[in-house]
Amino acid sequence: MAVQDDLLETAGIAVVDPFSLYRIAVSHTPDGRALGDAARAGTIRLITPAMAFAVACGMRTCWDEECDQDHRHGTGTAIRKFLEAGGVEIVHLTPAETVSAGQLYAGYLDRRITGAEVMAACHSALLSKNSGSPLISARRASYCYSALDQANISLRINLI
Repeated sequence: MAVQDDLLETAGIAVVDPFSLYRIAVSHTPDGRALGDAARAGTIRLITPAMAFAVACGMRTCWDEECDQDHRHGTGTAIRKFLEAGGVEIVHLTPAETVSAGQLYAGYLDRRITGAEVMAACHSALLSKNSGSPLISARRASYCYSALDQANISLRINLI
């Protein structure tokens, strides 16, 4: 898979937002399945903020407009099992980073872009920026990152 190969060559560690964590933990897409296998094998290290983990556990859809799969409640169980299998590490932001995530989210509120998934994306973006690791997301979630330029945050975002 191109995304996995690119990440392994350049990083070895990547930040996952709630959208990509969902897709990886439930093996929803080919790239998601490959990254999940690589993470469980220890080939790549995936990290996510606690906020993104919580939001992913509550998701009831994969956010893929072309998906025709039946998504059931209880996704949190699959995501928790992925965590327990060593697939992803939850990272707690420092108080200063959490304040910065809130300030970033305030910029989205000014643009009337709201929701738990947007707040989780703010946490994921800051973790990516501060750790110097690429961010993995889903194409449909791009609105969650639309204000990063205004906040002078430049990230490498890989889509799965």
